Amino acid sequence: MKATLMPQVKVSVVMCTYNGEKFLQEQIDSILNQTYPIHELIIQDDRSTDHTVDIVRKYQHQDSRVKLFINEQPLGFNHNFSIAFTRAEGDYIASTDQDDIWRADKIEVLLKHMAGHSLLFHNSVLFTDDPQHTSGMKNTSNVIYNPLYLLIKPYVPGHECFFDRSIMSRFMEAVKKEPHISYDSLLMLAAVTSGPISFINEGLVYWRRHPKATSYHTSSQYGLLKGLLSAFKSLKEPTKRNVTQRYFKALNTYPFTGASAKIVRFMGKGNLWGIIQSCMICCYNHKQLYPYNNILQSYIKSFFTPLYFIRDCSKFIIC
Repeated sequence: MKATLMPQVKVSVVMCTYNGEKFLQEQIDSILNQTYPIHELIIQDDRSTDHTVDIVRKYQHQDSRVKLFINEQPLGFNHNFSIAFTRAEGDYIASTDQDDIWRADKIEVLLKHMAGHSLLFHNSVLFTDDPQHTSGMKNTSNVIYNPLYLLIKPYVPGHECFFDRSIMSRFMEAVKKEPHISYDSLLMLAAVTSGPISFINEGLVYWRRHPKATSYHTSSQYGLLKGLLSAFKSLKEPTKRNVTQRYFKALNTYPFTGASAKIVRFMGKGNLWGIIQSCMICCYNHKQLYPYNNILQSYIKSFFTPLYFIRDCSKFIIC
């Protein structure tokens, strides 16, 4: 589908690549053929060893909006995205993976809702091999995105984010402290502390889920008792606790308020008392974390949420 609208604001799309030759062309086509024309497609490659760069160069010769950057040394997934964002010229920036497929009107839909927001995130249609054979939507309609939830239960992947470039200065404050910090989790926190964010319940991306992909949420593999025991055991794992402490210390300049500010302070201490204090704060603010559970479940799950963060999120929050 060819672009049909005249651009009023500039939209930059940022993609980071690494050995993505298999699905890259379909994704690039879906971005360049948006109904709302993008200003640029920035592709930053992290030293691919396949034909990824050759494919991008071919598009460069055909379309001046495609801009290729190749890292001198591998940066890793998170740092690569963080640096690539700083190259964007647009008023708004969209993050994208190398192997998904955009709905043709993704940018057009988001721009209709963007006014007054620092960030929008949208739903995704799940598929494995053929986008004509989908397996449902990633998010439910009643997703939670208050600051406390996003801080202690990060769940939004970068490809769902569309944000105002004004949040980049705050975003980079944490990146400078932790270059390999989870870029998508950080986007949400930089945005929610900068201005309103909102969820668009439309499947604007066909999200390719690889069979061996690691999910952000691993708690589903545990039963209740096993989950509680594994959460307690995570306190004995110095590496996980250290990563968790570093993450929250990197956020200590963000202007969180209320319970979120306390969580940043106490989890940033890294000691057992700070973690217990965080558990109590989450329990007290259970309605922000588990508003749809019965009262007892809400209290229990909220109390253990900081431990779940150490157990699960430390695997990806800095890497």
